[in-house]
Amino acid sequence: MREPGSGTRLVAEQIFAAHGLSPRTRMELSTNECVKEAILAGLGVSILSRHTLGLEAEPPGLAVLDVEGFPVERHWHFVYPVGKQLSVVAQAFMEFTRNAAGTLAAGSQNQL
Repeated sequence: MREPGSGTRLVAEQIFAAHGLSPRTRMELSTNECVKEAILAGLGVSILSRHTLGLEAEPPGLAVLDVEGFPVERHWHFVYPVGKQLSVVAQAFMEFTRNAAGTLAAGSQNQL
């Protein structure tokens, strides 16, 4: 399990609590890479963001389990200092990300 205070742990604890469960945490690790390496070493299973596993559909040595209620939707936000003039690159990144998010949202609504 990730360390107390991590977003991944918070989400995992919320999921377990919503189902009246309390996981028996045997190990706490401070990075997703450490969690991934512990799984590869055969030390257990964990909840990780799909984004931490790389681009492969099935990362080498890992099995991505099909679990009811997963994947969990998370909300991300752009943050930057108030009054800061963003660079052209930062503005382009924000525009690209907003457009991509809009395309994904429209695609998921078409599947309903």
